Amino acid sequence: MPTKIYNNKVHSMGSCMAKELFLTKIVLLSLVLFSMSFHSQQYYFKSNPNIEGSFFYNEIKKLNKEVLRDYKDKDKAIFNDNIFRLHILDGDYQKGIYYLNEIKNNPDYANLDYREIIGFSFELYALSKSVPGPTPYNEKYRKVFEQKINALPEKTKMYVSSFFRSTEKDLKDKVVNVLKKSIKNDSISLADAVKLCRLYTSYLVVKETNPVVLPFIKKTEQQQFEIKDSIVIKSNKGNEISLQMIRYKGSEAKVPTILNFGIYRGRKIDYAEKLNAMKGYVIVYATSRGVYLSKDNLAPFEFETEDVNEVIDWIIKQSWSDGKVGMAGGSYNGFSQWAAVKNMHPALKTIVPSASVGFGIDFPMENNVFNTYMIRWLEYVSRSRYVDYDDSDTLKWQSLVNKMYTNGTAFKDLDSLNGNMNVFFQKWVQHPSFDTFWTSKIPYKRDFAKVNIPVLTFTGYYDDDQRGAFYYYNEHYKYNKNADHYLVIGPYDHYGAQGSIKNNLRGYTIDPAANIDHNTLSYEWFDYILKGKKKPEFLKGKVNYQVMGTNQWKSAANIDEISNKKLKLYLSRSKLQEVKPALDNTLQTISFTNRKDTLQNFDRYKIMDMAIDPAVLKDKLVFESDALQDPVEINGSFTGNLKVTINKKDIDVKIILYELTSKGEYIQLSSYLGRASYAKNKEKRQLLVPGKISEIPVNNTYFVSKKIEKGSKLIIVLGVNTSPFEQMNYGTGKDVSLETMADAKEPLEIKWYNDSYVEIPILRQ
Repeated sequence: MPTKIYNNKVHSMGSCMAKELFLTKIVLLSLVLFSMSFHSQQYYFKSNPNIEGSFFYNEIKKLNKEVLRDYKDKDKAIFNDNIFRLHILDGDYQKGIYYLNEIKNNPDYANLDYREIIGFSFELYALSKSVPGPTPYNEKYRKVFEQKINALPEKTKMYVSSFFRSTEKDLKDKVVNVLKKSIKNDSISLADAVKLCRLYTSYLVVKETNPVVLPFIKKTEQQQFEIKDSIVIKSNKGNEISLQMIRYKGSEAKVPTILNFGIYRGRKIDYAEKLNAMKGYVIVYATSRGVYLSKDNLAPFEFETEDVNEVIDWIIKQSWSDGKVGMAGGSYNGFSQWAAVKNMHPALKTIVPSASVGFGIDFPMENNVFNTYMIRWLEYVSRSRYVDYDDSDTLKWQSLVNKMYTNGTAFKDLDSLNGNMNVFFQKWVQHPSFDTFWTSKIPYKRDFAKVNIPVLTFTGYYDDDQRGAFYYYNEHYKYNKNADHYLVIGPYDHYGAQGSIKNNLRGYTIDPAANIDHNTLSYEWFDYILKGKKKPEFLKGKVNYQVMGTNQWKSAANIDEISNKKLKLYLSRSKLQEVKPALDNTLQTISFTNRKDTLQNFDRYKIMDMAIDPAVLKDKLVFESDALQDPVEINGSFTGNLKVTINKKDIDVKIILYELTSKGEYIQLSSYLGRASYAKNKEKRQLLVPGKISEIPVNNTYFVSKKIEKGSKLIIVLGVNTSPFEQMNYGTGKDVSLETMADAKEPLEIKWYNDSYVEIPILRQ
């Protein structure tokens, strides 16, 4: 769950464990190969938005013949992907199937489980159209479908529905859109003509075959799987919990269960769930009270410590259950796993949390600083429990954040600015300390001593919930010295830590080795724990981390072994230096009434860029080290100690650590945001004394592993957080959520003493 409002994917706090790799490959295989370098040849074609009539059909058939005559492409894959469709529209089904088979026979696709059914909807259409005789088309199609489906391997069958996702309306709209944009003066280019003809072919296939084939697909699915998507169970207290389940009928009679527990509406059971079920597991998805079919009141984060166990009770009573349950899922679903182990159920044998929300740790506040994203997320979950709520109106949220920021409105009124009072928002902001409100919903201190099941945690260097994942990881080992807890961490954001890995992550190209198969590793782990198979080979040690810039994974028995030295750097004016300087300070004056830098968009700052974004540098100081004489690895989370004197009672500190390469590239490595008054104890506020030197310890920063090349420099950006994304701390000592622009009064004056320092964990050979 991204804890910053500038992340557009608000629903990302749900489970992303099922990687969307298959659909991506399908798109690459057959739908987006259309990037052609055609010459500027033009064809006569009169635009007609009524694409359902015979006139349009005849005209596009004529156009298609002309395109077939002229179309060429040096790229064989692109050519085959277009030409087979053009031949099908032309009615030459034999040639259409020939070129479709050319795609299937591409050596790159030899090991794909679904290779045989690439373009399946077109193939079935062409084959059924080729059947001679007066038999009704529906009957011809049925016979062709049954013949093809019966010849497919079981694993291939489960992908069939993925080739029939398109709807008649969607494709019709796309055809009409091409007509509007591409035809000028009754003329169309070759490139646009190919696009139009291929889209119309898809439209024609879907229009004629979907009403026929969809019942056949459903029947095939029912023969393979038991799928129930409308289960509602009652808890011991009478509360309703909505469930979905999928079981592969070819499995043994009793198998383990993998449970996902989240807060988003019922999901469509898809190929990924089917594939996991075929591995010999029943897959169960459960949702929080008040979501999907549950008629209870919505209560995010409130009852998972109870309700997960209610679901496990139901699971182990089913005829297909072998009595063993594992849990999986990311973000909110990661949180729910840790909530479950607070009251450990004996049937729960392992958890695999990814990008786990640390409630009260990294959401809705980070180091006791609340973020504006919380109101957006709360609106999303509140509305989406009833309908598929679209939260893509970023201008709305940008306007809301700017309104609060420019007006200096109290943070507690953010929900009112949004148009309604939100009970959860109001409840949360009443707890700025990490108090029993938060600790009652996640494991806390001695709770971790009872967690004696194996755990596999996934997170990323740029995962917004990394600090939540590390809270669970560190506290588990702190209170249970025999914890069997494995960690996998690499250059991933919130989605990548759940399996949707980006090769280009906000400007930084990850190493190929970092692109691991999250789902496969997770189920190898489940096989290991729940079925007694061998441990995944990937897990060489308890800590498994990808060193950015080396294309290698490393492993260690524990966190302490990944570094062998701390690089202590003092923040002396504009220098980062290893030698402690003579005592001095830098005076900085910050006006809290300067609100010209309103939020422009929700885009993330780049991880790698040729300059640091000016918005990052506002109200900040920059410290630069000398060029490194030897390469080193930074492995872990930096710490530090800041010495300051301020004229107020509190500040929110922001630190960002960069590498500045010899090529002039700035690469963000780690960061910290925290409230000074909670820096020593997140559970108890200790205000600073105006005019007196105060020490602010820096902990709970983002973990990273990266090779720093010889010649690179380290950069620290340090300052007071005055960002629109978080609540504004005016330093009065009052509850920060109650402060307004009226509390700004005199500017903040802060002396940063140059015996302040950071300590960066490194591995030096």
